[in-house]
Amino acid sequence: MDNPYQSPQSYVLNPRKGDDLLDDVASGQKLAIYAILLYFAAAGLQMVIGPLAYLLVLACLGMSWVGIYRISRGLGHAPWWRIVLLLLMLIPLVGLLVLVSLNARATSKLREAGYTVGLLGARNY
Repeated sequence: MDNPYQSPQSYVLNPRKGDDLLDDVASGQKLAIYAILLYFAAAGLQMVIGPLAYLLVLACLGMSWVGIYRISRGLGHAPWWRIVLLLLMLIPLVGLLVLVSLNARATSKLREAGYTVGLLGARNY
């Protein structure tokens, strides 16, 4: 006979084991995607609010640096390559291409590991 006051039992078939490197890739990818979106918002707002939009560009640069560092560390890039990628972010269009390229690599790595990756990054990290 079942106890009506017993807490419900859940059965998880294949729980994902935590991997710090993949978590770095997932969180870095989210930051990189938000930095790309903020980059376009700052470019649009630059026409409206003028020089104050440069504060958004600086915030975008900071977010992208942290995102690039996390993604490249999670993907196993050498430290000198991480520095090169961070320096490439200082070149406006090249930095955007670096973000898009790393985002594509992060997406494929996360999908291989079983993550669900949507428009704004990994969902289950």
